[in-house]
Amino acid sequence: MAIKLERVTRLKLTIPEPFDFALTVAKPAGWDWSIPTEVFEDSAIWTAANLGGRPVGLKLSSASSGHVAAAVYTRQELPDPARLDVRSALEFGLGKSNDLDGFYRFARKDDVLRRTVRDLFGMRVSRMDEIFGRVILAISLQMAQLSRSRQMMDAVLRLYGTRVRFEGREMILWPSPEKVARLAPADLREKANMGYRADRLSAAAKYLADNPLSIRELDALSDEEAVEEVMEIPGIGRYSAGIILGRLAPIDAWSVIVMSELLLGKTPENPRAEIDAVNGIIARRWGKWSWMAFAYVLNDLENLARDYPLTRLT
Repeated sequence: MAIKLERVTRLKLTIPEPFDFALTVAKPAGWDWSIPTEVFEDSAIWTAANLGGRPVGLKLSSASSGHVAAAVYTRQELPDPARLDVRSALEFGLGKSNDLDGFYRFARKDDVLRRTVRDLFGMRVSRMDEIFGRVILAISLQMAQLSRSRQMMDAVLRLYGTRVRFEGREMILWPSPEKVARLAPADLREKANMGYRADRLSAAAKYLADNPLSIRELDALSDEEAVEEVMEIPGIGRYSAGIILGRLAPIDAWSVIVMSELLLGKTPENPRAEIDAVNGIIARRWGKWSWMAFAYVLNDLENLARDYPLTRLT
């Protein structure tokens, strides 16, 4: 049964230019902005999130240059402190703090990045602060092809997610850590078909239920401090921490092929064995801009393939 969200609060959000709303919330690579069941059409996104411990329905659309109109749907009227928190969470999710000007100055001096920032001008690299959803994603991606990962994530959402309804649309939010912590790992293994990852997700849920984390809070830490904090979650290694944080380039066997072909002009014979080497190349070439550069490259592969011999676009 879906929770009906019938109270609406309207907000006008401000995001610095350059800012392309459509590229920010509906990235070409298909990355979710908040939840997998969200819908982008007619220049607006319908999505949902857990904000301040409450399920919230969202409709966002571009209002004018640098502004976004947000309709926030809740069960009860939002008090003023909650409105401020929702505004902050939405502006964070829209990448208000991204230093795009600094990244663009750097990118225009790089042969590869120069093309991407022209193609994706105004794309801000951020998502809603939903850390447990990112943990589910990271664990589902471990040693699995993307299609298999999607099957597991879809099953977790369908079986354990929170359904909400607003504006005639139904969305499924990621389950809370507390809800998954109460499940037997066998449920995740058999019903969600997660295999050995069921034990990891169960342990991660129990940890986060007792030790809540926020992406916004982690943003105040250095990269290394944030990685160490996230790696305290059971089942999360350095690669998975990169996925969760969204500020480190999470290099795996697939992205090693892409980056090797892009930066070295060759396809590696043993991609998994080249992960550390490619990580080093990216760190030396792009430094503090590595995550932003990585995100721009992955979202511009089809255009880059016109100039580079890329063999793995998906």
